[in-house]
Order: sequence, then C-alpha cells, then structure tokens
Amino acid sequence: MYELSRVRLYSIGPAGARYADTVLDLRGVGGVVPDPAPTQAEFFAEEPVGPPRRPAPAGVLFLENGGGKSVLLKLIFSVMLPGHRNTLGGASSGVLRKFLLADDCGHVALEWQHVLTGECVVVGKVSEWRGRQVSNDPRKFAEAWYSFRPGPGLSLDNLPVAESTAVRPPVEGASGAQGRRRTMKGFRDALTESGKAYPHLEVHWEEIHDRWIEHLGELGLDPELFRYQREMNADEGEAAGLFA
Repeated sequence: MYELSRVRLYSIGPAGARYADTVLDLRGVGGVVPDPAPTQAEFFAEEPVGPPRRPAPAGVLFLENGGGKSVLLKLIFSVMLPGHRNTLGGASSGVLRKFLLADDCGHVALEWQHVLTGECVVVGKVSEWRGRQVSNDPRKFAEAWYSFRPGPGLSLDNLPVAESTAVRPPVEGASGAQGRRRTMKGFRDALTESGKAYPHLEVHWEEIHDRWIEHLGELGLDPELFRYQREMNADEGEAAGLFA
C-alpha cells in the first residue's frame, strides 16, 4: 500500500488558478516506516537524519474560492483515473483541455511512498496542444503517462520539464527548472535517456488509458480506490449550489 508523499504541478491550470511550478510536500511527518528498504541517496542530497517517516496522514488546504482547490483534485485524478469520463465532479469532457495554454507542456507528477518499506514511485501525466494551437478538436490534445522509481539520476525535483535543472533550487520551495520548457517529445527523450543510463529507475511510458490503468495496478496503485473517491467527490467544486 502506498501513501501520497508529494505532488508537483508544472505549467498547468486555467487562467485564474495557474500552477507555474508548485510542489505540495507531505513528507516526513507521519509515523516511522516499520521495515525501511535500503536506499541510495540522490546525487548531492543531504544525508537523512533519523529513521524514515511516512507522509502526513491528513492535510488541510486553505484557498479562497476560485483559488484552485477543485483544479488540484481534477489534476491528481487525471493521473490515477485517465479519460474524460472519469473527470472529477462530472465536468464536461473538455475541462482538462481548458487547463492548458497554447504553448504549455503541462505536468502533474505524484510521488507515492510505500507504508512498510518507504520505497517511492513517481507517476505522472504530461500534456500539450499539437502544433502549439488551442483547438476544440480533442484529437489535437496530446497526453501521456509515465512512471519511475526515484533515485540517483532522476527524482520529482529534477524532472526534465525544462532544458536545464538546478542541482538545488536557490531558495527552499523555489523552482529548479531553468530555461525553456521542453516539449512532450523533448521530455520523453530526456526521460528515456535517464532510464537507459540508470536502469534502476524503471522508467515506463504509456499513451493508452487502459494500459496505463493496468500499469498502475502492477505498481501497487489501485485505480479503483480513486474511482470510489471520485464518486464521493462527485459534486466537488459545485458546493456553492447547495446554498443558493
């Protein structure tokens, strides 16, 4: 079983609730991992202090109305339950396409930590408009999903979303992505090269919904749990209607 450890959103979201490069960090505040697996630190990473801990068992996100809470949930669910039929809140089939500008290559990456061993896996979604032009034609909207096991060579922090990445962000919480945004092809090429150079990353790329859902199951991430959550949150973002 896995718990959500971190979320990274890059260059995605509607005009009023954009995520330029945002990381939600839930790490290290839960209980101690009971049977930690041996790990190899990332390059230039500081040595951990004390035993590894699980992520926060719960969290509270405060935002004004229209600040992006529903957007955040829809983006997370788009990784774990791909396809417009699974869009949180019963939104129209084109709602996720509205989260991407013409020149965006948007990313939603989720880092999960195993409750017993502390081992992590990153699963993510990348999307862009073909031809860098917004269209009503869903065939012009390109999307793909990927996974890897973070370690030396690749992690959530240094995803190759831009042409270069700082070894360490200049300020805590600042973006390490530097230079021009990579296209989806450029991102996939960089991800593939990392996988070839560091086989332990177990890089996987998928462009078909059903195959991606099957792969999530193979990783130990059960999409059915998110299907239940989607049903429970079917009216997310529409609560104001109850008080009208």
